[in-house]
Amino acid sequence: MPSDTQPLIASDLPPSWARALGDPAAFAREQNRLAQVWTMLGLTTDIPKDNDWIRASIGDRSVFVQRFGDAIRGFENRCAHRQFPLRTRDRGNGVIRCAFHHWQYDRQGRAIGIPRCPELFGVTPRELGASLCQIEIATCGTVIFGRFAMPGDTMTLEDYLGDGFHILAAITNLDKAPRHLVRPVKSNWQLPYQISMDDYHLVAVHPGSFGKNGYLTTGVTYFRYGANLDHSAYFPGAEDDAFGRMVQECRDGTYVPHRFRIFHFFPNFSAVMLKVPGFYFVMLIQCRGTAMDKTDVNVWYFPSPFQKDQKSRSQKAYEDAVAFFMPHYFTRVLGEDNRINEQHQAIARQIDSRQILGRHEWRVGWFMEAYERAMGREETPVASLWKAPAV
Repeated sequence: MPSDTQPLIASDLPPSWARALGDPAAFAREQNRLAQVWTMLGLTTDIPKDNDWIRASIGDRSVFVQRFGDAIRGFENRCAHRQFPLRTRDRGNGVIRCAFHHWQYDRQGRAIGIPRCPELFGVTPRELGASLCQIEIATCGTVIFGRFAMPGDTMTLEDYLGDGFHILAAITNLDKAPRHLVRPVKSNWQLPYQISMDDYHLVAVHPGSFGKNGYLTTGVTYFRYGANLDHSAYFPGAEDDAFGRMVQECRDGTYVPHRFRIFHFFPNFSAVMLKVPGFYFVMLIQCRGTAMDKTDVNVWYFPSPFQKDQKSRSQKAYEDAVAFFMPHYFTRVLGEDNRINEQHQAIARQIDSRQILGRHEWRVGWFMEAYERAMGREETPVASLWKAPAV
């Protein structure tokens, strides 16, 4: 959707999004509903070998993703026996075996190894029929997404991302794991995610990082995409058809970066194309809420994969040198944002009126609309809704 959309001034959107910032019960309800939404879990380059696994979260549920040959599967991170966490670290390699009682599971999540099973349970492991809660997994490029799908919900990841699927697949066409860093912030996850959609704050918060004139807000076009227009994009100096052209070029394999661009994927993931002297970097950013008032901002960064076969040895060395200094840039910008986010969190319980959103905050309003749609989902406890399929 181009930039002639009406601004969300004196927005009619209620502040229900803010309840989860200061009310533990509202935060729990929010996380239960967001568990049904396709959520970024990690990268396929994190699990290149058989039995490699990573731990992640969907809503407030701990999950893990594991490679089995060419297949990638995901499970809720709790043993079917006594609900002990199967993965207690962020990554590793090995079969699925519980450290509490050594119950072991196969690639389908079925319990196939139960010590002293006939003696203690009176049946064989197969007859007992215990299995893990499996989550729905899909990939786009090298990005892994997952969700706890509601019964009857057949929306694929490609449907959910819409035209953004082709862009994300193209800009994450990687053959090795990118660099990764994590920055904690003492605020609800929505605040660091929303501030990344707010172009109005640049002059006040980042005068040294982005310039006192807020140059990134001039000639900007905003777009919405996805099955329910849940996602948004920022294109500086672009025409109204620029998003469609980029989608087509990414599908054709002809796209060449030429401007700074940002793509937001609801609920908490974004991709940034950042120009540095001589080439482009891609940043993948996820705001993962670890508690009502705590967030881990995960950043993966790597040189743009476009035209990678045409790079000389000296160009690659230059890219590596720039990559070495990128964490300093991230720490500076995220630090400036996080001071604002933490100050905002301090009065979270007082956010009880409608927002007044100007043109450079349209994407914040669009996020709130997507959030309202997600919160309108049926209230169903995870434990009673998502059970492992019969074996």
